Amino acid sequence: MTRKYSLVIEGDETGYSAYVPELPTILVTGRSMDELTARASEAIRFLAAKSATCRIKARPVGVY
Repeated sequence: MTRKYSLVIEGDETGYSAYVPELPTILVTGRSMDELTARASEAIRFLAAKSATCRIKARPVGVY
C-alpha cells in the first residue's frame, strides 16, 4: 500500500522549495521539479524508515 502526501511547492529563477503539510519535518529544495520531487520522496522514505526503528506506526509512502 502506498500513502500519498501533498507537496506544497514554491519556486523562482534559482530553483524550487517545498514542504509536506502532513509531515512538518520535511522541507526540501531542488534546482528542477524532478530533483525536488526525488528529494521529497527520499526524505519521506527516510522518515518512514526512522519511524519504523522508533516503533512509530508508518506506512510505505510516495509523493505524487
